[in-house]
Amino acid sequence: MRNRYSNYDGWGSTLNCFIGLDIGTSAVKGVALSQDGKVLAEASGAFRYKKDDNSSLLEPSHFVQVCCDVIKKLSAGVGSDYQIAAICPCGASGNLVFLDAEMKPITDIIGWQSSIEEEELSAYYTEEDKNRVYQTVGWPAINSFPVAYFPWIRQNRPDILERSSRICMSVEYLNFKLTGKWGIAPSMGTPFYLMDQEKGVYAPTTLAKFGISEEKLPPIYDKGTVLGTVTSTTAESLGLSEDTVIVLGSFDHPSCATGAGVYECDEVLLSCGTSWVEFFPVESRERAIATGFLVDRYMLDGAPYCVMSSIASLSVKIDALKDRYLKGASYAEVDALASSSEKGCGGLEFDFTDADFTKAEGCERRHIARAIYESAARLLSKNFAEAEEKGLCTSKVTMVGGITNSRVCMQIIADTIQKDIKVVNGVLSGAAGAAMLAGIGAKVFRNEKDAFSKMNFSEVWYHADTSNA
Repeated sequence: MRNRYSNYDGWGSTLNCFIGLDIGTSAVKGVALSQDGKVLAEASGAFRYKKDDNSSLLEPSHFVQVCCDVIKKLSAGVGSDYQIAAICPCGASGNLVFLDAEMKPITDIIGWQSSIEEEELSAYYTEEDKNRVYQTVGWPAINSFPVAYFPWIRQNRPDILERSSRICMSVEYLNFKLTGKWGIAPSMGTPFYLMDQEKGVYAPTTLAKFGISEEKLPPIYDKGTVLGTVTSTTAESLGLSEDTVIVLGSFDHPSCATGAGVYECDEVLLSCGTSWVEFFPVESRERAIATGFLVDRYMLDGAPYCVMSSIASLSVKIDALKDRYLKGASYAEVDALASSSEKGCGGLEFDFTDADFTKAEGCERRHIARAIYESAARLLSKNFAEAEEKGLCTSKVTMVGGITNSRVCMQIIADTIQKDIKVVNGVLSGAAGAAMLAGIGAKVFRNEKDAFSKMNFSEVWYHADTSNA
């Protein structure tokens, strides 16, 4: 793995604005930050997928255009007092695309949600193979992500591998379109399933299993590495200087943790997107693998690894309950109802597994509203207990994501789990973390902690009511 800054001399202090992109599964959020953490502009854009029962496909040019539109809006919103020094895209990974000799896509972007049948996965991997995957990559072998469709493609569509001159994921393809250069950081590469996570190199036995040559893959660099300057065409179309650099980023949850300031091994981040992901910095990969959770590279200078445990699709299930029992209610109205209910919700509780959610028929709307929030918090508390059994700390809690927009829900969660909760950057944490990495690439900041201390982000606290504990 190559060191950051190796071919880059940095910028003067006058170029003091950074763009961070948080590229999620369904949309991209972007923010432009000054050196001291002032939000200069925000923008977002949504993706349109082609879906069937087993595949979720995204047209490559559409993906790039949505991301570029967000950059263009941010560039226009910065104003004349600031100049954009660097841009860093971070986000969801595991979205595969194959390119020909002219670097033109020969497939759509295959979304990580695409899947194969469990029987097919078992045909590709023995239990010993699955254990080897986890030990090497840090993620398990499941029936989605490239770990599933690399062997499927080799067996069913070998022509795609034969025609491919470059195999990459969506964010690396975006970076190439912006700069004309290739690179990937280990954190983004974890869901690629091709790297030896500990060594920071591509794993030869894995490449051989999938029939992939390393020459077809992006070279590996640290996150925070300057990949290159934007092309002249890109600069003109997006309103950027030709000196603007693109910096390699990380997977989405490490980016959120960076933007929220969760760096120590006695902290936990709860990132509430589609799924609620618990994120723990850890001191070693051996310690991380022992948990059995998802493992990723993390800090440049600090906790080198992190582990993640997900409460899958919890926000989707919350939406489903709201839509069934509180039809037409906005979340502001749900908050008002929940705040008018007593704790315990008259005994109503959801387990988020009922197919038809019949247990709330005839209950008061205020009890239903609060029970949705309390039940999510109880599930979170259960997951925290499981993490604590593995020796992970859950006492210092920071939360980010859409749920942080609801002060009522945040207070209910704090009271239910009996833990004080800190919010930093809320829905912008992933984009803010990416902007901080852009500043590291531009040599304005030394590392994540230095960037966070100089950004002067504000904090919001929710203190647990322990009077009835």
